[in-house]
Amino acid sequence: MSAAVDLPRPLLRGARGSVACGHPLGVTAGLQALAAGGGAVDAAVAAAAALAVVLPQSCGFGGDALLLVHAPGGAVTAFNGSGAAPGGLAGPIPRDGAGAAAVPGAVAAWADAHELLGRLAFAETLRPALELARDGFPVDEGLAAAVTRQRPRLERGAPGWPLLRARAGETVRQPPLAVLVEALARDGARAFYEGPTAQAVAARCAADGGTLSAADLAAHRTVVRDALRVRFGPATVTLQPPVSQAALAGLALRTLEAAAPSEAAGRTHVAIEAVEAAFEHRDELAVEGAAERLLSAPPAEIDRERARRLGGPRGYAHTTAVTTADASGTVVSMLISVFDDFGCASLVPEGGFLLNDRLAGCSSDPASPNAAAPGRRPVHTLAPALLEHGGRLLALATPGADGQVQTLLQVVDALVTEGASLPDVLRRPRWRSQEARVLVEESVPDALAGALSVRGHDLERLPDGDGLFGAVAVAGVESGQGTVLAAADPRRETWAGVW
Repeated sequence: MSAAVDLPRPLLRGARGSVACGHPLGVTAGLQALAAGGGAVDAAVAAAAALAVVLPQSCGFGGDALLLVHAPGGAVTAFNGSGAAPGGLAGPIPRDGAGAAAVPGAVAAWADAHELLGRLAFAETLRPALELARDGFPVDEGLAAAVTRQRPRLERGAPGWPLLRARAGETVRQPPLAVLVEALARDGARAFYEGPTAQAVAARCAADGGTLSAADLAAHRTVVRDALRVRFGPATVTLQPPVSQAALAGLALRTLEAAAPSEAAGRTHVAIEAVEAAFEHRDELAVEGAAERLLSAPPAEIDRERARRLGGPRGYAHTTAVTTADASGTVVSMLISVFDDFGCASLVPEGGFLLNDRLAGCSSDPASPNAAAPGRRPVHTLAPALLEHGGRLLALATPGADGQVQTLLQVVDALVTEGASLPDVLRRPRWRSQEARVLVEESVPDALAGALSVRGHDLERLPDGDGLFGAVAVAGVESGQGTVLAAADPRRETWAGVW
């Protein structure tokens, strides 16, 4: 039998709009919004809400959404749809259960972004999600495997959940979730943060060791502010501001550019060292103004010959991405998450959704600005980005928790420094720094791996396509051509489509 042929996924071009995200049914939902006359924001909300139905191991109505919206005139608005710790928080954060839940911010962020640049009625953008919850969808192998891995947690916190016993290929309907989506379509985001749903969240948290209250939900507001911008050679990289840790990508890019090695092994070594140096500042991002201060400071000094093994990045690998664009020049980069697989695995039965465990991302050091505290938003792994280079405006988003910053660095460097094509960049083998080790995909060349080992890096090879290495979704516009484009990473269930 002959060996498999490694073929890149093509770069897709369209005339009206494009969608790339972490599940093919999410792409379909986004394309449906475009076909109904919607723009990039409508498509992004439609895709994200659909993913919240079909990809509950990675995202959900009980989770977060961070997104950048590039308007046709060039302004970029950053929506921080993460939530704060409960006002009644006391004691350490438990490893599991509703005591680790922050206020869910995704629904409010979707509604606020839609209010800015949506063209369709909010209810229309939620139609695909409603149909998937009410009429059902076929469970794929990834979801079935995730349920199997997490079954003990789910049996504890979500015993009546329709997906708990589902097998791959089986169509599963979620009536309580459909009722929730109908309420959101009818009454908007307030149907989540007020009234019966808010009371149900509070009751579930009280029963599962949490302190999240209806008052916490009622007080929630999306943080809306300007994005961060960093120059990298001739390109401009736009990043989600804190509490996102996306600024760490900016720090690493500045360090890589300052060191400026050209040969592959030296550049990869410096990139790894730059990432680890950047992650030393992660918890500082909880302080207002820290990102701007760090990005204006001199780049970190790197030993070009020896690895310091600083560590820093951790081993999470969750989340999913949504990117969209339309012919008007509106481009959206979004990441949505419940943090760990299935969040805290605590089901709100009246709404059919699981709560996040975002407080697990807080520092365990009580003196840290990222320590858990009432009303404080934890520093957040979600790191959406935009890249302006070579006549293109691209939305870049990838899952992977602390790997997001690292995958962004590798993709942006290859596109800008080498001028490589999108399909080629997305299929290349990647590395990831994690807890003082460097994980590399199996097909990383032996010469490169050997050169990194000589410099003192502790390498571990993993199979090509391992979820730890991200799954980039790309959508954008070509200013000189008047077209939209999309591309999907071959890893995970990332897909793309154009209209």
